[in-house]
Amino acid sequence: MKGFIIKLKKLKNYPLILMFFTFIFAFTAIDIITPDKSFSEFENKYLQARPKFTLNSFYYNEYVPKYEKYINEQFVLRNKWIDLKSRVEYYIGKTENNSIIYGKDNYMFDKVQFINQKQLEKNIENIKKFVEMYQDENIRFALVPNSYEVLKEKLPYGLKLFNQSKMIDDVYSNFSKYKNVEFLNFVDLLSSHKNEYIYYKTDHHWTNLGAYYAYVEYMQNLGKEYVNINNLNAHEVEDFLGTYFSKAKKFNAESDKITYYDANVDKMSFGDKEYTDIYDYDKFDTRDKYAAFLYGNNDLTVISSKDSENKQDKSRILVIKDSFGNSFVPYLTYSYDEVYVLDLRSNSQKVSEIMQNYDFDDILIMYSANNFIDDINIIKLTY
Repeated sequence: MKGFIIKLKKLKNYPLILMFFTFIFAFTAIDIITPDKSFSEFENKYLQARPKFTLNSFYYNEYVPKYEKYINEQFVLRNKWIDLKSRVEYYIGKTENNSIIYGKDNYMFDKVQFINQKQLEKNIENIKKFVEMYQDENIRFALVPNSYEVLKEKLPYGLKLFNQSKMIDDVYSNFSKYKNVEFLNFVDLLSSHKNEYIYYKTDHHWTNLGAYYAYVEYMQNLGKEYVNINNLNAHEVEDFLGTYFSKAKKFNAESDKITYYDANVDKMSFGDKEYTDIYDYDKFDTRDKYAAFLYGNNDLTVISSKDSENKQDKSRILVIKDSFGNSFVPYLTYSYDEVYVLDLRSNSQKVSEIMQNYDFDDILIMYSANNFIDDINIIKLTY
């Protein structure tokens, strides 16, 4: 015991070592007594809970990876360390983090340089099968370019990313022989508005303004009237930090503003749930504000416009979409009596049954370019 005390006294001659071990022991103790968190508002994701140890999970190497993730995600003052890391990287000139690029004017972008060509080809074939199966339907097909393709001037100088514009043209060329499908060129459309606020800075989605321009293009392609956005009541939600921020955690990110508009809605239903509006207003008070549109991605959703109940010959549209469609659909409530929204990721019904049960005036298949490449659910169109 006496010898141990003497050794401790000698540590006074090495203050850096003493500080180091004090720091380690203190943080270890704090980390142990700090309660675990199930959800991180800062990162907008659920955190790894402490995994249960079993011989089976250890043998099949399931326990160790989960435990390592648990330690990383439950580390004390994790958000502060993430912020510090972001600041250090910024001041040494780093222009990306976690595959998110830092562009001009505080825009962030996906770093997409290579794609899953095999999955892309599968998805093209699945769309082809759908078009062939329903040759009597009036189909429009639209791929939405992601922000980096339209806002190229805001990318770091010399950075080369995957050419989405060419990819979209190549995809469309596969359908030239089909007379029941037309294509929408959103690349040129959105590029003509690139100096406007059509994409979020911290999120991968387009803004409601960008979605509105696409809606106008779609209605004009059909030869139908469209609602004037200047005649709609606008509402603003501040302090939106989206998916890009959640990945990069850029300390000086400039938050976005969501501007949404009243929809012409009588009711909206999916599953056994029914609502009198299409916006989940509570979500606007959370980190995941974009999830307010259409209450997120759900099972087959049916939206009835005001006064549609009194009409015998109702106009109907089916929108097959990813989350980009969530801010696009509200405008359609001014152009159709009923809007059917199908997200294949959440759909519980066979598409063939939906097509058999309802008569649609128009069908719109709309995906963001990146999602269309990688989405493994598009095969469900053929069921």
